[in-house]
Amino acid sequence: MSAGSLRRVPTVLAIDVGNTSTSFALVRGKRVVRPSRLPSCESSPAQIRAALQTVAGKESVQSVVAASVVPSAVAPWTNAVRRVLGLGVHWVSHRSPLGVPISYPQPKSIGADRLANVAGAVARYGAPVVVADFGTALTFDIVGQTEGYRGGIIAPGLPLMFGYLADRTALLPRIGPGPVRGVVGRSTEQAMRIGATLGYRGMIREIFEALREEIDDPALTFVVTGGDARWVVRQLRMEIVLDPYLTLFGLARIGELLQRS
Repeated sequence: MSAGSLRRVPTVLAIDVGNTSTSFALVRGKRVVRPSRLPSCESSPAQIRAALQTVAGKESVQSVVAASVVPSAVAPWTNAVRRVLGLGVHWVSHRSPLGVPISYPQPKSIGADRLANVAGAVARYGAPVVVADFGTALTFDIVGQTEGYRGGIIAPGLPLMFGYLADRTALLPRIGPGPVRGVVGRSTEQAMRIGATLGYRGMIREIFEALREEIDDPALTFVVTGGDARWVVRQLRMEIVLDPYLTLFGLARIGELLQRS
């Protein structure tokens, strides 16, 4: 590919506003460049603008595509993008082009980040495909060869499993994932980590196996993304594709489809 053709690849700023953190990056074709992260609800407008300036640099950004599960974050990010880049933001919804049909009965209720995952997964891996996104919540989204997006499963994410124990008990500490040795805890912290690790791993494996039986297609691909995806892949002995920036790539894919429409 010549230098001239490389310059013609559009640059999209992709923004994924999650419950805990907001990820954003430039996407050129299949490449996710300069990924960054901010707290979703604790960042000031000035911090958002500074972060955007750092990521965008002197790049010529053609479009901005975003997904949000935090309604209060939409206005600050929209305003920051307008001030820094002079562009509007396409906020993904069920009306956005995904490159795959939706057979789900209530498409308006599907989270924008899940729609981005579907768009990215189908573009990269085809169908059938299952995308598991390991964030504050754990979501599974299923795309069939003919029916397109069918629906999914929502379960507690790993942070919720640890956080709930601390929030709902008087004496259990607030901890996060960590190394586990053996299956018998020799301290409260060890016992909690073992319980979360074995329980979480078992839940994921059970869901994956149930979906494999339900879809019953040897071409089925399991893709995992999200903050805890790498930890999950290390824990499971299954054929799984790890794609850490799938949501951002999917947002850029939607932007590409918007340009074509």
